[in-house]
Amino acid sequence: MAGITSIGLLIGGLALWAPMVRADTMSPGTMSPETIRKVARLELARSIRAFATGSLANGECLVRSGQLSQQQADQATTIALQEMGISAAVLENPQVRKAADLLAQELTDSCDLSSLDGETAQQLVQDEL
Repeated sequence: MAGITSIGLLIGGLALWAPMVRADTMSPGTMSPETIRKVARLELARSIRAFATGSLANGECLVRSGQLSQQQADQATTIALQEMGISAAVLENPQVRKAADLLAQELTDSCDLSSLDGETAQQLVQDEL
């Protein structure tokens, strides 16, 4: 179960990093408060989907490698999401499913992302979400 949380945190952290970089390059004075709120909502939603993507991809990898049953992976993924205050319903999002499939292809036999650098992993997930 720890693997699911750690990969989810990694992808979630990658997703959260991108908005901060973009925010640093924009002058807050040039955007209206409504625009700032809208951008924040969109980025939060993307970050939630990214965390779910990482959790789902890692769970599927652990099932394929025989380390967890499908039921155990489903439970662990749901728990990881709930611990972050995220509804498991996000796992039904087609974007999350597709991104998880793409990410799962990049996971090593030990279900980690050591084959990808952070920027590549971030881009892979962000392009889909």
